[in-house]
Amino acid sequence: MAQPTQPDPFLEVCRDSDAGAAFVLESKGEWWHAGFHLTTAIVGPTILTLPYVFRGLGWGLGFTCLTVMGFVTFYSYYLMSKVLDHCEKAGRRHIRFRELAADVLGSGWMFYFVIFIQTAINTGVGIGAILLAGECLQIMYSDLYPNGSLKLYEFIAMVTVVMIVLSQLPTFHSLRHINLVSLLLSLGYSFLVVGACINAGFSKNAPPKDYSLESSKSARIFSAFTSISIIAAIFGNGILPEIQLQFLDIGHLEMNRIQTFSRA
Repeated sequence: MAQPTQPDPFLEVCRDSDAGAAFVLESKGEWWHAGFHLTTAIVGPTILTLPYVFRGLGWGLGFTCLTVMGFVTFYSYYLMSKVLDHCEKAGRRHIRFRELAADVLGSGWMFYFVIFIQTAINTGVGIGAILLAGECLQIMYSDLYPNGSLKLYEFIAMVTVVMIVLSQLPTFHSLRHINLVSLLLSLGYSFLVVGACINAGFSKNAPPKDYSLESSKSARIFSAFTSISIIAAIFGNGILPEIQLQFLDIGHLEMNRIQTFSRA
């Protein structure tokens, strides 16, 4: 009879003193909370760059690539969820990508490689989100107070303070209300943009429409690669293990973990 899988000692860290683990493991949400988190994790500044996808690839190829990438991305999410569920049933609960990668691919250099990739992506996304939020606040402020004295760096500082405050929330589950508001704002933004575009299209004073690609071959090539890079990241989500853990039966998983250790 095959021996049960032994837990990797590299992964069996003391999670009682792991603030990141406590942040996730103390969360007890429902499936709709996971929907809030998943939507908010996907909908980000990259959504605002979608028009450049169709500008660089055209309507037909742009929609095709976007649809194919959406299918591939969500199917990969499904496969990852199945792997996480399989590891859970085997008594190896993973709450972060780096732990899952170390379990599946080995606990050597792959663990640190994933940490490096995640850190680089999260740093870029965090900085980009703060700068974009600061610019949006400045635009609204300029419309309300054309002669106002506040500068862009002051709005960036305000957003940074808010981000620091939000980072102090005790659990991942504490973000559910904020993510619900974010979901509603994202839906509202989408409906407003679609409605505004339709209204502009039927308006008598609508600007001339030009859906042609760039005339220069080199410009078309660069635009195509830019569009592909946007599509590749448009459905990205770096916290899928944390989201999936929101609505898992933690007590049942702990029992499986204890039984696995006792058999080992």
